[in-house]
Amino acid sequence: MMNLMMDFSKSKTDLVGRYWIWYSISLAVIVLGLIGMIRNTITDGFPLVRGIDFTGGSIIQLQFDNWDQTKDVSQFAQDVKVLVSNYSEKSPEVQTTLLAADKSGTGNPALIIQIRADSTLLQNTAKSESLFGEIRSTGGDFRILEETEVGPLMGKELTSKAIQGVAIGMLLILIYITFRLSLDFAVCAVIGLLHDILVVTGVYALFRLEVNSSFVAVLLTVVGYSINDTIIIYDRIRENMKVKKHLPFDKLVNVSLLETMARSINTSLTTVLAILALLIFGGLSLRTFMLGLAVGITTGTYSSIFNSSCLLVNWRMRKGTAVITREDAGRAAARLIHDEDDDDEMIDLSDDNGEAVEQISVTQGPKTSDAKRLRPKRRKRRH
Repeated sequence: MMNLMMDFSKSKTDLVGRYWIWYSISLAVIVLGLIGMIRNTITDGFPLVRGIDFTGGSIIQLQFDNWDQTKDVSQFAQDVKVLVSNYSEKSPEVQTTLLAADKSGTGNPALIIQIRADSTLLQNTAKSESLFGEIRSTGGDFRILEETEVGPLMGKELTSKAIQGVAIGMLLILIYITFRLSLDFAVCAVIGLLHDILVVTGVYALFRLEVNSSFVAVLLTVVGYSINDTIIIYDRIRENMKVKKHLPFDKLVNVSLLETMARSINTSLTTVLAILALLIFGGLSLRTFMLGLAVGITTGTYSSIFNSSCLLVNWRMRKGTAVITREDAGRAAARLIHDEDDDDEMIDLSDDNGEAVEQISVTQGPKTSDAKRLRPKRRKRRH
């Protein structure tokens, strides 16, 4: 049996050094999603396949009080979808809910079926009555619980609110991490979240999965799950900056990733397994939602480990300067100085929290003999 409590902390794998591989994988997935969006824009006039929640249409809810348990509910939902397609210009949605046994004494449960189609279905009485007759002949007698029309203005408002909700959520995350850690941590974390949103949206576009109100729930859930994983990794980086001061920043981040990787993989794997169970056995109405969650949690774990942390290293080392803590500045300076020039060398230092401090001047000398003498406690020049 596979040991889920795997330990990567003693591994020598250089994850940070291979950042270009992780970036390439992310870029390839995002590009595939963008291709799907372009295709949908050409064919449908919009990057995503929008459901009735966004475009407007008819919502019909029917209840079969004495449902025959020998009939397959999933197959019946597919049959109803085919029937509705003959009366609807747009592809309909059909969701089913099987209730407990009714009180009539038959012992059979009740089945509720919700149909979402374009608005013409309810506007034309003859068309709707003809559809109801075909459904009765297929599944038996039913009663109508709801007949509602969703206007296009409501769909536009939902679209606007969805975009605002995701944007405000990411802004609050940016502010929180800035105060909790620092601005560079926050920006890299938000870039990772944008990556997750693009991947999930790209999957919906590529496979032409219908976008409805549950899609907004998927995005917000993925953002929350992904940022939680990122924060745990960042917190370990901050802890190691205090106890592993001798390591360069890229090595320190790599150690932190390896120390937290088992936790990230185990948490995500157990969550995805539960989602897959619902995806397989949860019924037709849950499949698109669960598929979005599975993709989102997987890409959220990937971006937290391989993207956000590597971006942080690239950010801090973008100028090519060595990040050296106060305690080991002398020894590091002795290793960095190799030429025989008498000019002073300026070395960038950082404090225990990794924040940049004022540069100090160190006179060049022997590589090892003066290492202890070169420990900088204050700014001064030696000649």
